Formats: sequence, C-alpha cells, structure tokens
Amino acid sequence: MSVTDTEKLEGGRRSSGVTTPPEGGWGWMIVAGCFLSTVCIRAVTRCVSMFFVEFQLHFGKDYSRTAWIHSLIDCTTMLCAPLGGVLAHRFSCRTTVMLGGFISSFGLVLSSFASSLEFLYASLGVITGLGFALSYTPTVAMVGTYFSERKALAYGVAMSGSGIGTFVLAPAVQLLIERYSWRGALLVLGGLVSNLCVCGALMRRAPPRTAEHNMNEPDFDLATPQSKTRGGALALRQVARGSRVAECVLFSNKLTETMPRGAARSDPEPPHHDSGQRDAGPGDPGAPASTRPPWEEYGFLLIPDFLVLSASFLFLAYGCSAPVVYLVPFALGVGVADQRAALLMSLFGVSGIVGNVTFGWIADRKCLRRYRVMSYAAAIGMEGLCCLLLHLLHSFSLLLPFSLFYGYFDGAYVALIPVVTCDAVGSSYLTSALGVVYFLHAIPYLISPPIGGWLVDITGNYAATFSLSGASFMFSSGILAAAMLVGHLRGAAEPRAMALTQ
Repeated sequence: MSVTDTEKLEGGRRSSGVTTPPEGGWGWMIVAGCFLSTVCIRAVTRCVSMFFVEFQLHFGKDYSRTAWIHSLIDCTTMLCAPLGGVLAHRFSCRTTVMLGGFISSFGLVLSSFASSLEFLYASLGVITGLGFALSYTPTVAMVGTYFSERKALAYGVAMSGSGIGTFVLAPAVQLLIERYSWRGALLVLGGLVSNLCVCGALMRRAPPRTAEHNMNEPDFDLATPQSKTRGGALALRQVARGSRVAECVLFSNKLTETMPRGAARSDPEPPHHDSGQRDAGPGDPGAPASTRPPWEEYGFLLIPDFLVLSASFLFLAYGCSAPVVYLVPFALGVGVADQRAALLMSLFGVSGIVGNVTFGWIADRKCLRRYRVMSYAAAIGMEGLCCLLLHLLHSFSLLLPFSLFYGYFDGAYVALIPVVTCDAVGSSYLTSALGVVYFLHAIPYLISPPIGGWLVDITGNYAATFSLSGASFMFSSGILAAAMLVGHLRGAAEPRAMALTQ
C-alpha cells in the first residue's frame, strides 16, 4: 500500500491519517450494552416459542397459523433492520436504540391484552419486531467501531447475551406462564425489554485515533492461506501481486488509490483532515446527520465477497428459525415434561455462550484470522447435521446432547456474522451492511416457521420440517465452501500464469 502525502515516515513505520478503533476503553461498555440488548431482543424472541402451545390452546388454532406470530416478530426485526441503520446515521445510535426500546416494550405490554391471534400478529409480531429492529442493528454495529484486533472476541462476548438470556429466561418464562398465565408473562417481558433504553444511553461514538503501520509488513488477502496477515478484508479471490491496496473504503470520496482486482481492507475509515472538522459517526449522540450520499452509503453491495455472503445468509436464515420454534413443541410431543422441555431451551442458550466466546477467541488468533470464513462455514455445517438428526431423538436423554451441540454452533456463527461482514465491507460501512444482512434474514424468517408448521400438519410429525432446515444449513455452508475453493484454485493458478509470461 502506497504512502499518501498525509503520512509521516518514522523509523520504518508510517503514521497515516486513517483512524483505527481504540481497542477497548469505553468499548467494553459498548460490549456490555450490546450484551444487554441481545438479552432483551434475541433471547426474548427465542422465548416466544415458550408461548406456542399456550397460544394454540387458548385461541384454538393449528400449527401453521400459530407459527405466524414467531415468524412476524423475526421477519419485522430483520426487515426493518436497514431502517435502524438509517436512523442511526441520520440522528444517533443513542436516540435510535432508546426509541426502539420504548416501541418494543409497548408492543409486549399491548400483547398481554390480546383478544385474538390477529391481534398478536400486529402487537407482538409487527410493533415489537419494529422496536427490536431499531435497537439491534445500531448496538451490534457499534461494537465493530471500537475493536479491530480483538473484534471477534468482543463480538463473542457481546452476542453471548442471547445464550445467557435464553438460559435464564426459558425456565423463568415457563414459571411466569404457570403462575400468571401467558398474559402476565408478556407483561413482565415488556418491563424487561424496556431496559433497551439503558443500552441506548451507553452508545457513543468511538474517539478517532491515528493508525501506524509497519512499512516492512505485507498486506494480505484472506483467499490466500500462504499470505501473512495483520488483519485484512474478506476476499474470496486472489489479489494480483503488486496490486495497490486502497487506504479508504471503496466508493468513498476520499479515495487516494484504487486496486484493480482487490477487495477492501478490514476496518477502513475515512481520513480526518486538518481542518478540525470530523465526520459524523453513527454512535455520536451529538453528531450531525451523515453527509455520505445514499449511492455511496450502500456501495459495498457491489463487492463480490459481500454478494457471496448474502447468498449464504439467505439459506442460513431459513434453516435457523424452525428448530428454535419447534424444539419445545417437539419435546412435549414425544413425552418430555414441561419443565424439562424448558430446560432444553436453557441448555441451548448456555451452550451458545460457550460457542460465542470460544469461536470469538479462536477467530482473533493471528494465525487463524484468515480462516474466519472457514470457521463460520464449519459452524453452519455442524448445525445442519444436528438438524438432520433431530427428528430421530425421542427422549430427553437424547434431546439433551442435541441442545448442547446445536446451541454451541449456533452461538459460534451468531458471533461470527458481524465479524465476517466487517471483514468484507470495512467498519465504516458496518452499520449499513448489517442492516442489509439482517434484511436478508427477513423473508426466510417469515416463511420458515409457517412452512414447518404446514409440514407438521400434513405429515403428523416433524421429520420433514427439521430435515428441510438441516438441508438449508448445509447448502449455506456449501456456498461458502465452493467460493473458498474457487478462490484457492485461482490463487494457485495465478503464480504459474505469471511465471509463464516472464
């Protein structure tokens, strides 16, 4: 990467105008805020499946119609995720997250007064899902602006809130249902979710810090395992020898150089000029609105690496919804007691914590950073294998290891989604990119549980539902594996082609 006129040479190192994350400090409070938000959003969403049988019995509806409640809350959360990113850029993360907390809490409280299934579609599915969408995207994206070297570990800790929340809330919700009925349980959850306003109060923009780079240290491309790594971009193709690496994100007005076939580097940030003015960030409570034009805000959509990830996310989203929705009803159907069925959800959550942290720590090791996508694909593939075997498990002793293994790999891929996305597009585009990523989850989340319920209604068992989810996981993993294989073959062929031309 060439040195711009704003860089200074000092003892073999260069100090550039590009800012780098502070790697800690208030960032750990951001991690704590994201942790609490995943408890209030993802764990509460998972625990909606605890109400499945109650809703079905109270309103006298079949599996497929009752499943629309969980589908709508998940779909609305993901469908409106780009709106959360837009509002965070337009106003601030703090304002957006607190607004989302108020809306989602109101939706849950309103749901406790539901008189029909259609009422729950609107209150629990749409209103609560909208609030979750406004809160989720900004809090997750904010973690990436504070960390680079320890990004995967930070995300592992932050996203473990989903597992811890599920572990604690699953038996708690079951007790609340038994003591206060499903209406009282929803009312209590509405009070819990109001803590998203506290999460929003913690959000503030990362302070700028000048980056220093070793001039003798080469850059790398993730598609070439032989390359040396210092933290670069996700690339599923070989970057030609001698290519010039961009200092800033692709499509930014502040580009100093471009590379003919390369991908954007990890964590690029727009340079700060000497005029004393700074760009507005999504997490700065007092920052003015973002001045980046819309066509540049979503310029990352043309990056091939992101397109490959997007295709994988579509199949992943279909696979991951149905097992969570139908695990408890399936366990009850094979004779597992109510409290033991709730325990399966708790164990699913606590093993997800281990997956969050261990995969986050592993992905941050310098020798393994270039294998982040491989780790992510492996976690998805193992989840698919678990789903394919689930319908064969007809006792609590067999469902117990399933919950542990499935939860572990679920936590692993959840922690790595923001990491591989940030590697693909850079941290300055992370808020918008995560909005698009979660948007891609919307339609699969909407149709997966009702299709699964329809298959249960017509077959009388869960075999087709879980097998379809497992196949979707496998296909998602296969897309990434194929892309990595193509990138590896191109990388191996390119040196030979260059040698022939010399």
